[in-house]
Amino acid sequence: MAKTCSKVPLVSKIVDKLLFERDDIQVLPRDGTTMNLSIKDIQIDKDIPVTPNVVFPSEVLREVIKRSNYHFIMNFCICRVSSDCKDYPHELGCLFLGRGTQKISTKLGRVVSANEAIEHIEKCNKAGLVHIIGRNKIDSVWLNTGPKEDLLSICSCCPCCCLWKMTPDLPENISGGLTSMMGVEINFDSKLCSGCGKCALGSCFVNAITLKDGKAVIDKKNCRICGRCAEICENKAITVLITSDAVVRSIERIDKLVDVKSE
Repeated sequence: MAKTCSKVPLVSKIVDKLLFERDDIQVLPRDGTTMNLSIKDIQIDKDIPVTPNVVFPSEVLREVIKRSNYHFIMNFCICRVSSDCKDYPHELGCLFLGRGTQKISTKLGRVVSANEAIEHIEKCNKAGLVHIIGRNKIDSVWLNTGPKEDLLSICSCCPCCCLWKMTPDLPENISGGLTSMMGVEINFDSKLCSGCGKCALGSCFVNAITLKDGKAVIDKKNCRICGRCAEICENKAITVLITSDAVVRSIERIDKLVDVKSE
């Protein structure tokens, strides 16, 4: 479907209208891969002490979860189950917030408290999954939850995720709905790159990394800054830089999409 959308504009318009209209989803870098912009010039081979000023992207999830009146966890990840994923837990499903969750069938999952929802995303983080958060129309359609403005999706993704699989083949008017977190940027130091290729071989969900002349090359246009490459790079040639106000900016962006406080 994704490839057809790229080739046939009319199909792209129809699919966008039905499943992706006005999507706005942020990719949160994995905790532990980010470095504050204010300390980016510290020598890379020295220990950087963890201080209260260090920004953890997952704080976006915790804050939004606390604000929401409704929390629903899927009993399984539909993507990992359908792909028979061998590397990540099938039972760690999506988390949904907002009043739209009241319409989701309890055959698919369960209503939980805010604390249980936070415990869930912590389990997902420990399992090595990548968090994405935002309004995803396709979820409101297949779950039949009503207006897309009533449902906020928090997915914890691995390479099996259908959205990530489609993104490289979707036209920009659709794939542009999946973007990096507010206030982050990817930084690459070619001098530290050994050309081992680990970052290019399977770590990038959108195939934004290639090797050229013995060095990694990052396509920043396609990169969503999930941090997996930074996490796997033993030479610390790749880092994710984050501003001190990144969490606040990201939450403000989310607040405009779905009113999770609404009864």
